[in-house]
Amino acid sequence: MPTTSDSAHAVGLPQRAVREVMSGHPVQVAASSTLEDALATMAGAKLRHLVVVDGAGRCAGVISDRAIVAAWAAEPGCLSARRVSSVLDSPPAAVDVDATVVDAARLMCGAHVDAVAVVDRRGCAAGIVTGSDLVSLLTR
Repeated sequence: MPTTSDSAHAVGLPQRAVREVMSGHPVQVAASSTLEDALATMAGAKLRHLVVVDGAGRCAGVISDRAIVAAWAAEPGCLSARRVSSVLDSPPAAVDVDATVVDAARLMCGAHVDAVAVVDRRGCAAGIVTGSDLVSLLTR
């Protein structure tokens, strides 16, 4: 049975600012990069998600290791030829830095993704929030 302080903590979570729980300075990859390059970046940084940026440096979405594996399974040998942009969701899964945790969670649920980019007013990536970040928040 949750204690009163646990209940009060849980009630405030949905309205908490996403900028308070996001991972700032996300590792990024260009939309024009190959899937092979994106996978190498993920492996080198020990990450499952990268923020994708367009030629102007604005957020174009998030690529996951699962999307890369699915592309490879559908077409073995494609990793060095296919671009990151070819596996991105449209519209990009992104929330504004002023969004709440519940906004990010709803987008993740509705878009069937396990990570969203957090963008500033210019559309540039300020951070990333993953399903693991949200689970970690719930356990604090």
